[in-house]
Amino acid sequence: MQVQIQVKGLPGSSKLRRFASHKLNVALSRFAHVIQGATMHLDDINGPERGGVDKLCRVVLRMNNNTVVVIEALGTNIAQAIDRVTDRLHQSVSRQLSRLVKIDRSGMRQSTLLLAGA
Repeated sequence: MQVQIQVKGLPGSSKLRRFASHKLNVALSRFAHVIQGATMHLDDINGPERGGVDKLCRVVLRMNNNTVVVIEALGTNIAQAIDRVTDRLHQSVSRQLSRLVKIDRSGMRQSTLLLAGA
């Protein structure tokens, strides 16, 4: 899984990249086998001198089956926005994979019985 983190207009970018990379790895490590790559964009929309809800965290996730998942969050604190996005990303990928993988246990039992009787 290839991860890119782009920081624009935020101070302490190296520390922020490490934090964001850690959060992404924790959220997606379980699904690494189905993910091609992830790009995280961190941005201070209004600039460093203005406050308010202007810190943006956006993750674009490319999966092996050519599905693209985009999750974003705005906040007053970039760390909270990263936390929110990574939590939502984990839930979204988990939900999407559970829809794809449906095990028909009754069909498995039937085939097992057929093999045992033959």
